[in-house]
Amino acid sequence: MENRSQLPALLRELYPRGLGELLMMGHKGNLAMLGNLVMEKGSLVLKNRELLADVPVERVAPCFDIGIVGAVCDQRGNDWESLTYLGPDHCKIPVNLSSTRHRLLRSIVNVSGEDLISFQGSVYRGFRLLLDAHLLPVILPVPIETDQGCTGLAVADFRYATVPFETLLEVNDLVRASVERYVCLKVEDTEVTEEEFGALFSDYFKQSGSDAAQG
Repeated sequence: MENRSQLPALLRELYPRGLGELLMMGHKGNLAMLGNLVMEKGSLVLKNRELLADVPVERVAPCFDIGIVGAVCDQRGNDWESLTYLGPDHCKIPVNLSSTRHRLLRSIVNVSGEDLISFQGSVYRGFRLLLDAHLLPVILPVPIETDQGCTGLAVADFRYATVPFETLLEVNDLVRASVERYVCLKVEDTEVTEEEFGALFSDYFKQSGSDAAQG
């Protein structure tokens, strides 16, 4: 990729903003690696979590080829302090998504009405949207140009990797834990009418009233 030379500077730019909190996939020789970016002796290195023991690069290649679902980048002046996740419509993805794949991504919408394809927000909210749609986001060391005037790193759906199901579950748990440390659902994140609120909590109110009467 022609912008591969941008990678070292991009990693140094994004790391202080929380890139090390997110799982990144790389390789050592012909073996795939999955871990976290850490600073060691003044240099950024990918600390392997040994999740992909003896997995050749060929088995994770589809994540790079057809699995890209957006990018993370460093945007300032937003309501969020973390890195930004941008959906596919904001990214110049170096492969053509099939029409079926594009429709699938467009159909993913969160409780606030935000769709994945054009999402622009906190990386943690974006990753939760991906996880809730049964996609498994990991960072790739692949620079991606965006329509926001900045370069980001590719985000891929790890489900495209050919690995044991137990590995997928373990990676899912790690990604979800890294996201849920920073994200909680607030009342203002959802729109609920009085009727919907009553339907959701009517049993609770009835039980609370019954307990109070008995007390």
